[in-house]
Amino acid sequence: MSLAAETREAVRRRPVLYDGLRAGIVNYTAAAKSLDIDGDTEAIATALRRFGDSLSAEEADADGVSGAGEEGDRSLTVRMESGIGRVDTDTLLAVDGAGFGGDGDTEPTSNVADESPSLTAIHATGDVDSELLATVVDRLRIDEIEVHAAGVADDALVVLVPRRSGATALRLVEAAA
Repeated sequence: MSLAAETREAVRRRPVLYDGLRAGIVNYTAAAKSLDIDGDTEAIATALRRFGDSLSAEEADADGVSGAGEEGDRSLTVRMESGIGRVDTDTLLAVDGAGFGGDGDTEPTSNVADESPSLTAIHATGDVDSELLATVVDRLRIDEIEVHAAGVADDALVVLVPRRSGATALRLVEAAA
């Protein structure tokens, strides 16, 4: 495998570095030193620079215009629903058998509902995808808001957060759109 190919593979295993290359904010020499690749640091830094340039070029080609696809381009409706708890069905969101729904959706299973705090669902519909979900979860993490469950399917994105964090989470989801 060539040094360039090995460098690209190492970057793909480190999402933060990949995103930094896409954004053009990486110190190439420092990044090259942090990668576990045998080779000259400057050659690895050059491979990183070229890979970053190719990511920027691919993004511009895919968008048709450089800078398109940035945050704020999406058409979304975002709403908040409080009183969400664990239920024994898959009403609003279900992950591996753990279902979450509102008070009116179904009667909570007693042993499940007692274990979970009251949650707020941030429900976005429209132009949603897994990239938006990743951005939302990252922003919530940075704001130190615990995410109890999250998912995206078709044109819906749902994130469950503690009730007291609902308004802040709503603003973060709207800003990510």
